[in-house]
Amino acid sequence: MGKLTIDFKLDPLLELDPKLLKQKNGKLLIDVDGELTITLGDRRFFWEPSLTLLELGVALKRWRTKDPGANKDFYFFTMEHDEREGPILAFNKKSAGQWQLFSIWQEFEHLDLIAAEDLLEAVDGYLAELEAVLVDRFGLRYKDFMRWWAT
Repeated sequence: MGKLTIDFKLDPLLELDPKLLKQKNGKLLIDVDGELTITLGDRRFFWEPSLTLLELGVALKRWRTKDPGANKDFYFFTMEHDEREGPILAFNKKSAGQWQLFSIWQEFEHLDLIAAEDLLEAVDGYLAELEAVLVDRFGLRYKDFMRWWAT
């Protein structure tokens, strides 16, 4: 099994309402969207051209903050998606330090396990890169939106 990567592309023409930016309004969670690609080695596991990237970032940040050792499963549902269909993205702990990926939109069934350190490296890389772009372009940080995300 190759390296896990979580990559995104924020629309370079994305404009956000200045009033919402000033207020750090929760609507921005769904307004900040773009392309998300997750690869395992050289295979594309997941691709979505229009995903709520800030909402995913806040969900991942909350998971990492509440569970820094990654002991609990992660499930991501957007505000715009019916949860009954299943998680858009899930990290399921299978054994000590071993994880499996799942998505209702996955391109192939992932049966191999991923080491916790590889999963956390990919998640932390996504979080750092996305926040750097959001701070640079819009002055946004995850901490501004943690209150909007359900516990």
